[in-house]
Amino acid sequence: MAIPRFGFLKIEALACLLMVAAGVAGLLVALTGWSDWIKGLRWSRWVLPQVSIFWLIPQSLAVIAGGIGAWRSRSFVLAAVGVASSLMVLTPVGCISFLPGVFMLLSILNRPGAFNVFLPRWRGPGRPPPGAWRT
Repeated sequence: MAIPRFGFLKIEALACLLMVAAGVAGLLVALTGWSDWIKGLRWSRWVLPQVSIFWLIPQSLAVIAGGIGAWRSRSFVLAAVGVASSLMVLTPVGCISFLPGVFMLLSILNRPGAFNVFLPRWRGPGRPPPGAWRT
């Protein structure tokens, strides 16, 4: 039996959905200008950089793409970029998407074989075993 794709389990589907929802919320925060309000909620001793909207919009789009890319194991690269961009806590989008990003990271680390990148390649004669790539 082949290894089920990422997103097959309900908890992984929830992680993907939370990443997309956090990315959409981050995009709305970036577009409406509420990023200063998000900065005010943080610990007062943190030195926060002034982040441009031209950084927040691609970051939130990367978080959305990461959730969509991880859904049904479409793209590990998109999932990795989405998780990496959601773990940048110094931005308002990172504050919103940090916990879904950690949840997605732990889900990916729990089942790395769900992505085709981590499966062994079949180099022998005959048909490959289920779940293996052909060369």
